[in-house]
Amino acid sequence: MGIKYTAGFTIIETMLFLAISGVLVVALLAGTGASINIQRYHDSLVTLQTVLQDQYSQVANVRNESPETTITCDSSTGGVASSGGSSPTNLRGQGDCVVIGRQTIIIDSKITTNTIVGYSSNSSANYSTDIAELKDYKLSILPEKTVQSDLEWGTKIAWGSQINGAYDGHDFKKPTTPRSINILILRSPKSGLIYTFTSDSENSSLSSMVVAGNDVPGQAERRICVDADGLFQNGLAILLAQNASGASAVETRSNDMGDALSC
Repeated sequence: MGIKYTAGFTIIETMLFLAISGVLVVALLAGTGASINIQRYHDSLVTLQTVLQDQYSQVANVRNESPETTITCDSSTGGVASSGGSSPTNLRGQGDCVVIGRQTIIIDSKITTNTIVGYSSNSSANYSTDIAELKDYKLSILPEKTVQSDLEWGTKIAWGSQINGAYDGHDFKKPTTPRSINILILRSPKSGLIYTFTSDSENSSLSSMVVAGNDVPGQAERRICVDADGLFQNGLAILLAQNASGASAVETRSNDMGDALSC
């Protein structure tokens, strides 16, 4: 009776197979994890862009949601919106408070949005420019309408850096974090045109931000980098155009678009 041999793998062959399979599985998981993180980063960038674009939509399509029985905005308060009134003196839309704009403050990963109202004791005056008119308004935050949120997936805004090592310009500093930006969007009560003003301080007064020209505070172009947290060599950014007047002025930018600037 002859001896039968059954074909199989040696221990060495089996160990090699398991080792190679393990390496492939680890590489696959690592690649999948990186892809998920990159997608999350892009989602965060797009979400921030959408938040800023929505502010323009709310300014262009004003909705006065203030409770008329509690908000006062007239000469008795110095034009500052305040709560505490017991009965309205005017019907909705006929009071001295004008819903005039929106404010967005971003500090690292925290986003705060406010509805801005204005009061002017010189509503019949003739102004040379819309900005001159806006500067004459007493601006204040509408009480009880503040909304707070966070950037998606733990991202945060950052200062940009220049590839050549210099840190010049409004939005380029070292270190790149922490960062804050204050964005004020106002609509002229008379012309209906929309104007954007920014500051680097969350504590800037509303009136001090209403400055014409390519300055900060003022109407300068702003680049808001979103920290990539090591996912990219250079992160992406939200670009807010100079003299921004609508949602189309809010774009996403990268370093492959002709900019010698790095986020």
